Amino acid sequence: MKKFLPFLLLFFSSCFLFEDEQNTNLTLSLHSAGVTTVNLNISPEDSLAEFTFELTRDDSTIQTISLQSDTPIKDTRLNPNTSYSYKGYWLNGTERIGESETLTVTTMDTTSHNFTWEIDTLGNGGELNDVWIVDEDDIWVVGNIITDSMEYNAAHWNGNQWEMMKIHSGAELNAIQYFSDDDIWVSSGFPKHWDGNEWTMYHLQNMGFEGVSINTLWGTSSNNMYFVGYRGSIIHYDGNEFVKMESPTTQNLDGIIGVVDPETGQKHIWAYGWPDAPYHGLFLQSDGIYWDIIWDENNPFFEDEQFVTPTAWVNGDNLVLYTGGSDHGQVSIHDIHDLTNYEIIYFNYNGAIRKIRGNNINDFFGVGDFGNVFHFNGITFKHFDSLSNTTRYSSVNIFNDLVIICNQYSSIIIWGNRTH
Repeated sequence: MKKFLPFLLLFFSSCFLFEDEQNTNLTLSLHSAGVTTVNLNISPEDSLAEFTFELTRDDSTIQTISLQSDTPIKDTRLNPNTSYSYKGYWLNGTERIGESETLTVTTMDTTSHNFTWEIDTLGNGGELNDVWIVDEDDIWVVGNIITDSMEYNAAHWNGNQWEMMKIHSGAELNAIQYFSDDDIWVSSGFPKHWDGNEWTMYHLQNMGFEGVSINTLWGTSSNNMYFVGYRGSIIHYDGNEFVKMESPTTQNLDGIIGVVDPETGQKHIWAYGWPDAPYHGLFLQSDGIYWDIIWDENNPFFEDEQFVTPTAWVNGDNLVLYTGGSDHGQVSIHDIHDLTNYEIIYFNYNGAIRKIRGNNINDFFGVGDFGNVFHFNGITFKHFDSLSNTTRYSSVNIFNDLVIICNQYSSIIIWGNRTH
């Protein structure tokens, strides 16, 4: 009996400890709401003990799982533009012994596919590589614009007409990022910056970065810019100094996107490359300090991939990823905190996608080879067959109901206006 008593006391102590730890407060919060999905987060005040959690939607149980700490929960197959009431409970067996406050969430609505299209010719030759819409009366395009009398590398729409521009030597420009009228970046092998008075070109080779050439750029401000390009080059600029970052690849990089968590300040950055045949691209991820290859021909995201030409766009907590080639591809939406948590939303057979941009997760465009243009409204995709041809659309941007598409094989742009 003397040997059994300590064990018995330990058993009862554990029961009371477990029950005490179960008596904790639960916080149910909204992470993000889509058109047909809602991402919630359950946070127990005490995260020492595992407990059983029950989630209800409009008083009906939809999930019962075991939790121990902050945990994201996704609810799917919802209706657009609909309000739902969620509540969380923790259970002792089947008995509810604690609950969260009720959380009301309204899903996003779908957007209209109805657009009218007009063609605008800036020159009689050249190519356009990128577009940035500030508003309806302030639009920038960059590339190489050839007219009868002059060659330009940028054009600005002032609300009435296009103003042709030659930035520095007139070299072809690849990309643009606009922060304000006196804070604009473009790339053409070297970064170039407009401060409101003049353009400054930064000669990276003169800084000791041999063999570096920049294709494109992304940043949150002029004090936090990233440039990627030739043979895996990755450069960071903090407003004072350019620093070459260690790259995990020697393959050319053609795109970069990113987002910063507004609450934690955590950076989520991705870069990707499109090689020539045999068309095995790659996808890099960074926290702003280190870069890693997270997807290539040896480590695909999807089991049935035939081609691997990636393109991506990020919106809030959602990474929209296209992988594919000339006659096969798919679009998937990933959680930026866990890219393995994804949903394939579309299969494409019209040509590789070169650029994705949008207003929101329920309103984005993709453009690419063979005049491929699609719009996603949150539930369905629409292809605009009237724009299909043998050309390549290199870039797209959307502002409210206005869409601008660039043609890589000419200095032609396409205006789209949503008619609702």
